[in-house]
Amino acid sequence: MKGIYLQKLSRHRIKVLVIAVLTLILFGSLINTNINSYNINDIHDEETLATNPQLSEFHNHLNDDQNHKPTIPLSSNPGLEKDSKKHKFWNSIFEGFDSNKMDSSDGPLIHYTDKSEHLDDSKTKKALLSRAKISNEVVASLKKKHKRVVEDLPNAIPDYIFKKGSTGVVFIGGAKFSWLTYLAILSLKETGSKLPIEVVMPKKEDYEREREYCDKLLPELGAKCIVVPEELGETTVKGRKLKSFQFKSIALAISSFQNILLLDSDNMLVSNPDLVFKSKLYQKYGMITWPDYWKRTIFPKYYDIADIQVNEGKRVRYDRFPLFEPVNSPGALNVEETDEIPYHDLENAIPDLSTESGQLMINKATHGKTILLSLYYNIYGPDIFYKLFSLGEQGEGDKDTFVTAAIVNQQPYYQVKSFILSPGYFKADGGFQGVAMAQKNPLVDEKLFNELVVDAFDKSGRTLSIPDQITKLKALAEKEFNSHNDVPIFALHCNYPKLDPLNYMVKDDIYDATKKRLKYRLYDKMHYDKTVINNLGEEEIVKTDFEYEQWLHMKDVLCINKYKFEHFKDHDMEEVCTFVNNQVEWLKPES
Repeated sequence: MKGIYLQKLSRHRIKVLVIAVLTLILFGSLINTNINSYNINDIHDEETLATNPQLSEFHNHLNDDQNHKPTIPLSSNPGLEKDSKKHKFWNSIFEGFDSNKMDSSDGPLIHYTDKSEHLDDSKTKKALLSRAKISNEVVASLKKKHKRVVEDLPNAIPDYIFKKGSTGVVFIGGAKFSWLTYLAILSLKETGSKLPIEVVMPKKEDYEREREYCDKLLPELGAKCIVVPEELGETTVKGRKLKSFQFKSIALAISSFQNILLLDSDNMLVSNPDLVFKSKLYQKYGMITWPDYWKRTIFPKYYDIADIQVNEGKRVRYDRFPLFEPVNSPGALNVEETDEIPYHDLENAIPDLSTESGQLMINKATHGKTILLSLYYNIYGPDIFYKLFSLGEQGEGDKDTFVTAAIVNQQPYYQVKSFILSPGYFKADGGFQGVAMAQKNPLVDEKLFNELVVDAFDKSGRTLSIPDQITKLKALAEKEFNSHNDVPIFALHCNYPKLDPLNYMVKDDIYDATKKRLKYRLYDKMHYDKTVINNLGEEEIVKTDFEYEQWLHMKDVLCINKYKFEHFKDHDMEEVCTFVNNQVEWLKPES
């Protein structure tokens, strides 16, 4: 009996052993197949590298061991392989930036001078040079590093970073910016825009805290969150302290859209941007910018650093308008060294006005290198580039990093010529307080510019002397391209104060704690034309009260639907809604 039992046990062991051996052979074959099908070169996009030697060189340091085979078969997971490819690209870009970083540990690289040392406010070269100091050694070092970055950057962002042919709107989210962005998205939808939207969350913690916002509220509006570390890769962002202005250039870099409208979270569109993307203007330039209030104050030494040869003997513009060489006066644009010419009117200098980056349109396929260089300027902006571009003027930050990068890379852009309208209110003391920057529609602006300047001066201007052209252009700037011209508003950058009931409630100068509403109509009954579909299914133009509409949105979101936002989590929403409801009743149009 015992022998029979042992015989059965032996046969059982043999069967188990045979099954185990067969399993190992089969499993080994599968592993070998997967490993052999994976090639580390695949993650570098062979087609892109073949047509882009700069990108190939930028990636060489990642290919030290071409024969290394990973233990995880990435090719079995296309999404993982794409992410790995994307992360390696951004890691190489940031490594290139880091190797060309200026050391500011011993103190500021550029020093603003005391106002008593400023020559004047004329914006001539001498006047601009008097506003700051930078050593020749720093200029030489920075020039060398800047040149290396420009030469090593790829000529284009590879198409696995974005979806070819796609168009969309990008915001920065997180905490109060998520709330403002939600309001801005509602305004965007009011224009009739059908564009998808991406909201960039700077940190994973931002996304974790606002999962309901990202996973429920935004998708209902055709929007979604993208998280910076997930797009750039943990290796790339590790140890970096990024904040504020720097995230706008990062948003451009990581967005999945090819054609991007980048908006500040407090920027409310009142005109449909879809039409601009489809226009000949956008197709021609691939980048559209809007003006700020101030003249440019780029430090002249930046041009040396960036290897831009400003022709100081030739004036080619007055303010933001071109000058034309008179047919009977060859050389009329030439100027003497002693002439007091605004520096940014000179040939190859970056034109006035300075740029307001609350809104920016750009084609990632045609202007990829501009985006990458502006990213370099922003990563090291606070230490050096913001100072070089602004010299302490108001609005110092990322605003001029985009146009400077475009000029360096010789990529075109159109800057709107119509000046900013400033909605606001009159305070009790009679003083005016602006609350927003109303930027004009680029399509109507370009048509006006071509009609009154380009076409007109090309015909009659060729016979006018340069002084006469300047006189005429000055009159056009004041009468036709001023704040109150007939060019419709495109966007309202509501930056002071922002459209936030919590912000309003702590401002004694505008909030009436007794009546629990504002003391003033901040936008002074500002209206705009909105296209709506009437009951007959036809398009109809409706005159809309901008301020009333914003408070209606707040009431609907916070007090009727009671959506939850991280920004409001520690506040008494009953008190907030009392304020919001009072505002709606106060602003309600008379029937």
